[in-house]
Amino acid sequence: DMERRPMPSYVGRPPSHPGDAAWGKFTADQWKSFCTLHLPFTLTRLWGGYRTSTVDEERHKYDMLQNFLHLVTAIKLATAKTLTAQDIGQYEEEMYLYLSGLLELYPGAQIESNQHMAMHFGDMLRRWGPTQAWRCFAFERYNGLLQQINSSKKFG
Repeated sequence: DMERRPMPSYVGRPPSHPGDAAWGKFTADQWKSFCTLHLPFTLTRLWGGYRTSTVDEERHKYDMLQNFLHLVTAIKLATAKTLTAQDIGQYEEEMYLYLSGLLELYPGAQIESNQHMAMHFGDMLRRWGPTQAWRCFAFERYNGLLQQINSSKKFG
């Protein structure tokens, strides 16, 4: 799926085995591309046909897909280059649907602090506008470069 799907030139190739140690760590932008551009197509192909299934396991996969797509929509809205008040409201709705879906799909799961903070992200978007102007990409890039330096885990 991912190898055959044409993507814009600025989008890097997806890993053939994500999560495999051989691929190393993803950067925040690699995760974003993988989860918002590549994975929705693959998961929709795999699980999208289960919408009317009467088999519990298949229906659960379809529900997980729908929940994941709420997260994808929220991420795309939160990282858009331009935003309206309506976009921010939709982000908040999608994030709420995603988080409440997690609790419903995975009994016993708890909302983590970063997930809770995502519910307040709409306020930040209202105050400061699109994230392109204030996110920490440069710092993330330097952190990635620093992680590649062999330090033998010794200071100095």
